[in-house]
Formats: sequence, structure tokens, C-alpha cells
Amino acid sequence: MRTAVALWGGAVAKMQMHVGVDGTIDYASTPATSHDLTASLSPRMKTLSTLQKRASELMQAQLSPDAKKVIVEVLLPTVQSEIVTSIAKEFATAQGELKTLVDALEAASTKAATLKTAAVSRDNTLIGNQQSWHELLSAYERCEAEKNDSCEDKKQQCATQRAAAAAKCTEADTAATIDFTKICLPETCNLKTDPTCGSQTVQQETDGWLADARAKMEAFQQLETECWSMSDDATRTCTDAETHCAADHCAGERTAYEQKKDAAIQSEGPALLAKCEFGHAAQAKCADLTAVHDLIAKIKATNRQDALSEADRVAEFAAVQRLICLLQALHDEGDLSTEATTVCAGKTPYPHAFDYFDQKIADLTAGNRIACTETAFTFSGYAWTTGATSADFAKAQASHAFTVDSAAQPFVSCGAGSGTAQAPCEAASAGQGGWQLVRHVGPGNSWHPATDQLTGSSVYGTPSGPTSSEAWSVKFNVDDVEEFLFSTGDCQKWLVAEKDAVIGWYSNDPRQIQSSSLSATPYTAKWYRRQGASEDPWISITDHHPAIGDGDIVYGANGYGGTHAAAVLPIHNGANVYIRVKQTACEEATAGQGGWQLVRHVGPGNGWHPARDQLTGSSVYGTPSGPTSSEAWSVKYDVDGVSEFLFSTGDCQKWLVAEKDAVIGWYSNDPRQIQSSSLSATPYTAKWYRRQGASEDPWISITDHHPAIGDGDIVYGANGYGGTHAAAVLPIHNGANVYSASSRLVSWLVGLKKAVCVVALASGHKGATLSPGPSMGPLLVTWVFIVGPVGNGEMSV
Repeated sequence: MRTAVALWGGAVAKMQMHVGVDGTIDYASTPATSHDLTASLSPRMKTLSTLQKRASELMQAQLSPDAKKVIVEVLLPTVQSEIVTSIAKEFATAQGELKTLVDALEAASTKAATLKTAAVSRDNTLIGNQQSWHELLSAYERCEAEKNDSCEDKKQQCATQRAAAAAKCTEADTAATIDFTKICLPETCNLKTDPTCGSQTVQQETDGWLADARAKMEAFQQLETECWSMSDDATRTCTDAETHCAADHCAGERTAYEQKKDAAIQSEGPALLAKCEFGHAAQAKCADLTAVHDLIAKIKATNRQDALSEADRVAEFAAVQRLICLLQALHDEGDLSTEATTVCAGKTPYPHAFDYFDQKIADLTAGNRIACTETAFTFSGYAWTTGATSADFAKAQASHAFTVDSAAQPFVSCGAGSGTAQAPCEAASAGQGGWQLVRHVGPGNSWHPATDQLTGSSVYGTPSGPTSSEAWSVKFNVDDVEEFLFSTGDCQKWLVAEKDAVIGWYSNDPRQIQSSSLSATPYTAKWYRRQGASEDPWISITDHHPAIGDGDIVYGANGYGGTHAAAVLPIHNGANVYIRVKQTACEEATAGQGGWQLVRHVGPGNGWHPARDQLTGSSVYGTPSGPTSSEAWSVKYDVDGVSEFLFSTGDCQKWLVAEKDAVIGWYSNDPRQIQSSSLSATPYTAKWYRRQGASEDPWISITDHHPAIGDGDIVYGANGYGGTHAAAVLPIHNGANVYSASSRLVSWLVGLKKAVCVVALASGHKGATLSPGPSMGPLLVTWVFIVGPVGNGEMSV
């Protein structure tokens, strides 16, 4: 009940009567003060208190007909209409509020359960793909190992046969050797007296030599035949070995494992996204469950002095019924005893039965449903470690720690904002991360008025920040855009996508998301950007159609309304479009990218570079200390190897790129070619100075030299030159830098020029042929340098 304070009747009689709010009547001798009696009462209890007090006063006196009329016409109707009716209304309100919360809990529970099933399914798909990837990779590795083994066997056969053939050919060569021995007559033979002297001996020796030669020749011919036969066999074996070793025997196994690898990698994003979607749904359900428990606690509490407490309503109803009995008894001049009044009141029991939905709440948090006491969730139950070889793979049991507080990510792998890194949307809102806000719509019920399909041509409204109540858009060049960031005004929902994922024609097709408020890793979602559909593109964190009701759309156009807008814009303070454009040459150089080398720097003072070499690269001073140092420094470089120069201020607000030939040469207020600059992405000319003997030259500027002095557009000067030439730019833009870029072709040609000079000098004539010589074998290539005129920086190769 709302209060236990006793209500005292007026002091019109010696005996005073005390009527409690539970309808009981007691007698006491010391009344409380009026202030003490009513200070903590609700409006209804104050009314009841007044009526009870009035009834107590009436008990002390003889009722007149007018008093009885007041009871019937005023007091009893007032109690019935104001008190009893109010109790019934409050009961219905409290019961309705609880039912609404329980219904929301049921819907959230169903959504979470559905998403849990989807997450388990996608995780099983991922684990299955990784398992297959591992198995197919193992099969491919076995195939390659078997191929390598068989290749080695065939190579060994080749080597063995070649060795045997070589041995046979050596044997044949040996057999072909014949001793050409002299066959002479005996020394004592006199042919004058004996013409046939020694002829028989000579004939015998000759016949023997010829027989031996004939036998060796026959043996040689046999061995030579075997030599060629074995050589042919060895050649065929070696050719077969080469063909076998070069053949792609495992193409099928490799294709199968690569396809499964791609499938596994592609399933990583959807699996993580499904887990994160479930995690957020689980957090939402738990928030709903907390709201239900909080409301039930309030309904069951007593002395709340509000419309929620059911216990107070029950006590009030009992008190009202006793009061009605009391008034009716006064009217009828019946029994005024406590017992009689209590019996009378008890005849009208409290007519309402409050449903706390205990069973339903128990069902919604039992079994496989989320009880909100979980500290971790299991999906497939496993996780794979993958790698380049099957030996790198490992499978282990896995669960995911769960954070029930919706202020944090449900799982550590969800959301690019998890950990210490600032989320892209928060960085963009703070003007950081290189993001530019180009379009905004306020927290209304319709999307951006733009109809340009994000090409950057729609311009309207007054740019007024990411939380403005008004819609606005500025012009941007979509060709310069690298990435888009779409977000709600409160940064609760956002995604980053590359331009190519956003700009194109597609209809409910999957598009790549780099990261989002749901996932720190890339995944895809189905979007729309149809030709002629001015409300497109529809950009959403999840697939378009479920995203409508879930409030996950982060871009729509042409003032489109309905649930597409109402489910997100009024709830999340509108929406924004940020772009990140391509880095300028200066930004690339500062970041150590683009092939640029910082060779010269001057700090934010009032004098230009101390160098006097007219940018030939010979001036060396100071200690190299980066592009924002307060000290001037310069390193030596070979100007012959330079292809381009980049001149910039320290803050990259002003810069230009020019080819070496535009910078190195003699000119005086003549137009020189600029490839690109902070003023223009396309080539143009500006008038510069580089005069012989002028050590402060060259004067390099974004615009023509003379107007550039006052405009602070000079980006290079030398010999410590000061005045407005320096003061209008160096102190304001944090000094200046000189970067050089060397083409590998230029460097190669410079080196070749020197080598060719040496060859030309050594050869003494215009053509020089260098050959490795005959000892290297007939299969070697002969190298030829054709040397043209060398001098004045010209040559031909």
C-alpha cells in the first residue's frame, strides 16, 4: 500500500476514531497533525484520506437527511468514479506496459534465436570449407611429392643411361684406336741377290696387322652401334624425364584446393557478420529482459506513490471497499463495528489478477534460448588456424566471449571500433582520418534529397555539420574519391566501402564492405543502384530487404520515406556521407610513398634554402631530420638520375610536380611545364627563373613568379634569400621541402651510358662486339653493344 499513516477524524467529540488505509477502524487518544497525515500520500490516497476523515467526523454526529443525501449523491459516487475507476485504469496501464515489454522480449528472443541458427550455420559452413581446404591442400601436397619423387627417379634413370651410353661410346673410341706400326724388311736382306728376301715375313706381318685392324674395326662398328643405340635410349629417357618433370600432373588437385581456399576465405566475412548480428540481437534481448525485470520489480514493490505498484492497488481497493461499507452503514444507520465493516468489504474482493508472465519469461530464457547469464557462446564449436601449407593448419575447440552490455561490442571480433583504435565514424565526426563530410540529412522521416546517385553533382542547403537538423550537400568529384563512409548521425551504424563497390550498376547484388559497425573485416551485403532510379543507391549494413525493418540502411535518396527512413533517421539523429579522396603527391611523399626521396628541407623561418647549387644536387649541409624539422638540411643526389622534382610547403598546402627538364636548364621569367600542383591536377605552365650565376635560383612557384611572391605561392628559392619571397610562405606553411623521384629506366640508362663509354674507349671505334669466346660452347649467345656517339648528354644504344 502507498502509506500506513493513520487518518484521524476531527476533534468534534471526546472519543476520536482512527481509520487505516486498509479500511480498519481503531480508536486512539492522540491524533497526528494534519501535515503528518497527508505529506507522503498520492493524489488518490489524499482523496481517500479526505473521505475517510469526513466519514470519521460523521460518525460522531446524528446524520441529517442532507448528510445522508451527501453520502448517496456525493461520497459514494465519488469513491466509485474516482477511486475504483482509477485503480482499474492503473491496473490496465501497468498490465499493458508489462505485456508490451514481454511482447518485445518475445520478438527479440525470436530474432536472436533465428540469428543464432544462421550464425551456427554460417560458422559450420566456414569450418567445413576450411576443413576441405586443409584436406584438398594435403592431397595437392601429396600429389606434388609423388610427382617430385617420380621425377627424381626418371632423372636418375636418365643419368644412369647417359653414363652407360657414354661408357659404351668411350669403349667404341678405344676400340677404334689402331697402331700404325712400320713393317720393315730384315736388316740382313739383300734384294739384289735375293729379290724375295723377307717378303714372306712382311706378308705375314701385314696379314696379321690387317686381321687385327679388321677385327678392331668390326668390334668398333659393333660398339659404335651399341653406343648410338644406348645414346638414343638415354635421350628418349631424358626427354621423357624432362616432359614428366615439366608436366602439371597436379593441376586438378591444385585447382580443387584453390577453389576451396577461395570459398573458405569468402565465407569468413559472412560467418563473422552472422555472429555479430546475433551478438547485437542477444544484447538487445537482454536489454529487453532487464526492462521486463525492472518493471516487474516496480509493480511488486510497495509504498511507491506511483501508478505501478500492484500491492498498493490491492491495499487501496480493500480500503475503498471498507470505506464504502462504512459510508453505506452510516447512511443506513447500521452496524459501525470493525468486524461488520470488514465482513462487508470482504464481500467485494479485488477484481483483478495481475499476470506477471512468469511462465512465458521462463520459456523465453530456457533451453536453447538466451538466458542473458551467458559469458560466452559457441557456434560450430571449432576454429581453424590456416596457412600456406597443410602443416600450418590446426583445428581447435572454440567459443566466443560475450559482452551483454550493448555499449560494447558483443564479441571482440565485431566492429572496427573494438579495441583502442578510433572507429572511422568517430574519427570522421571529429574531422580526422582524412574524411570529408559532403552530404547530410537530419533526423526526419525521409532520406537525402539528392538525385545524383552519389556522383557528387547534387548541391543544396547550407553545410552545417554532421548533426544539423537540415539537409545539405556539397559538390564533389567522384573520380577523386577512393572510399565512402556512410553513417548515422550518432555513429551507431556505419560502413566503409571503396568507390568501386558503390559506383556501378547493380540490383540486389552483393557489394563489398571494407568494415562496418557490425564487422571489422570485409564482407558483402546486397544493395541497389539501378539506372534511372533516383532514390538509389540503397546502401545498408546488411542485405537491403531485412535492413529496412532493422533500421540498417545508411543511405537512400530522392527524399524516400516510409520504413526505409523512419526506422533509422529519427532514431539515430539523421545520416551522413563522408568521402576520402586520393592522396596528393605531397601527401604520398610525406608518407614515404610514391617513390619520392626527400633531399632538401628548410624550416619555418624567413630565409630560403641555404643551397647554392641551383638544384644540381651538390650542396650538402645540416643533419637530415625529416620534412617538418626546424633546421635546414640537404643531402647529395645525382641530378642525372632524377626524373621528377616535387616542391612543397611543409604542410602540403602548396606543392607542384615538374619533370627534371622543366627545372634544370637556363631560363629567365620563361614559362616552364608543371605536371600537377595543389592548384591543378592537369599540366600547365608558370614563369620561373634559373639564370647562370644567380645562386638564389631557381625560383620555382605554383603561379608566375612575380605575383607568386606576394601570394605566398613560391615553393623553392635558395642562397638564404629572404624578404617577402620567404616571409609570405615559410613561417605560414611550416617550411618547405624538395623531393626527387628517380625512374629505374633513367638510372639504368645513366649506368649504361658510363659502361658504353668505357666500351667505346676500349674498342676505339663505333661498334664493339663482346663475346664469351669459343670455349663457352656453341649454345651460348654472343653479346653485342652497338655504341652510338657519346657526349653532350646524348647517346644511342
